[in-house]
Amino acid sequence: MRVHLLFPDRDAVRDQPPAPGADDLVADLDLEPVLTVMLPDRHLEQLCPSVLLNPLTDPGQIRWRQQILADVLADPSGMQRLFELAGRALESQRGAWLWSGRTADSALARAVHGLGALLPFLTELAALAGEQLAVVHAPGLRQLHRRLVDDLDPDYLHRIRSLLGQLAFPAGLTTRATIGTNGLLGDFEVLPPPAGRRPWWALLGFNPRGRLQFTLGERDESGARALGALHADVLHEIAAVAAQANEHVLGFFRQLRWETGFYVGCRQLHDRLRSAGVGVCWPGALVPRTGAERLGAEVETDGLVPLNLAVRSGRVPVGNDLAGTIPLLVITGANQGGKTTFLRSLGLAQLLLQAGMFVPAAHFRASLAGAVHTHFRRGEDDDLRSGKLDEELTRMSAIVDRVRPGDLVLMNESFAATDEVEGSWIAADIIDALLAHGVRVLLVTHFHALARHYEGRPGTCFLRAERLPDGSRSHRLVPGVPQPTSHGMDLFDRLFVRS
Repeated sequence: MRVHLLFPDRDAVRDQPPAPGADDLVADLDLEPVLTVMLPDRHLEQLCPSVLLNPLTDPGQIRWRQQILADVLADPSGMQRLFELAGRALESQRGAWLWSGRTADSALARAVHGLGALLPFLTELAALAGEQLAVVHAPGLRQLHRRLVDDLDPDYLHRIRSLLGQLAFPAGLTTRATIGTNGLLGDFEVLPPPAGRRPWWALLGFNPRGRLQFTLGERDESGARALGALHADVLHEIAAVAAQANEHVLGFFRQLRWETGFYVGCRQLHDRLRSAGVGVCWPGALVPRTGAERLGAEVETDGLVPLNLAVRSGRVPVGNDLAGTIPLLVITGANQGGKTTFLRSLGLAQLLLQAGMFVPAAHFRASLAGAVHTHFRRGEDDDLRSGKLDEELTRMSAIVDRVRPGDLVLMNESFAATDEVEGSWIAADIIDALLAHGVRVLLVTHFHALARHYEGRPGTCFLRAERLPDGSRSHRLVPGVPQPTSHGMDLFDRLFVRS
């Protein structure tokens, strides 16, 4: 059985190792509060990071998830019930340790017990699928429920129940085997239990004509061992097939819980945003142009709010707008004016788009990126193993090693550990190389020399943190060329009494 809720043509890889740079993304974009809200179960800590930090690059796959998520937000109960049912099915296997021996008998008993415990959940799942098939619209959900209804029909479930009863061998185990020319036993064949009422001679303890029997002596240890070995040989293949069937059903429930858990987490995040009064939209995925026609990647948004602040504060943060075909975005302006916050909101929106989720904005469209990389200013190395500039260069070197054309790089106050002349020269050299290889760059900097380096460059977009006439910050970003000051005196005036 297949789930196919995260991908139209395959099941998602569970517990996929994080992509290189995933820890930097979580730290730089302040993803931790978002991931905490999305956590569907304490046992699925890696679920949402695995999906969010491995962005989709196929618009069809993004639409697949968006359509499913739209159904979930319209009626959350169906996905929640699937998620909880899968969890209860997995919990039913806790008693499997009672049959933890290594013999064929133990293996068969463990498999039969496991399948028997899962059978009621398969029955419940079939009923739930039939119920949901009448109300869902997304192709992914309709296909899943249709498969469940078709595969788990009552006749099939009855046959499984009957087979499990037979595997308990209530009438004993009857087998036959061929004898080779060398006098050794050949292949074993388990005979089906006799159907109907037992014959009169069996009730009286007689054997049918032509059948032989033998009885082991009370102290015939060798005979007992030989008979036990024959019994194990007979059961070995049956136990292996039963164990494989049990693992197959268990694997399905694990996959179902994993994939439904993502949508449960998305619904939890949506509820948090709705309670904060934050509106969301379904973002549009654009395929970036390639070859000689590529001028940059498109991005268009109205009222984009920082997701991390909305989750942390429970209020609606200030939204910002942006539109254009942008290979390079340079953000400058007043200190504490919202530059880093807006950069984070763009990175978060890109990840949400490419996870097939909603975006906290009135409107959002963007070209798809192969990967998102972040290079944010960090504090001093606590272990004093290296200087700040050395640490920044090491992280940038790792990004350059894995970045590919079409990727997105977010740089926040990069190389601020050195002076403006040297920092501007280092940053410009790296940015020019990235742009030349078709990499998008979103840059926040207080280096005026670095920002001026790109003035007049085709395709470069400049935003400036707005400063109101009284020196206060609106936390809005407006189009504007770089200015030689970050208005640090505003902060000084606010924090100190000037004599």
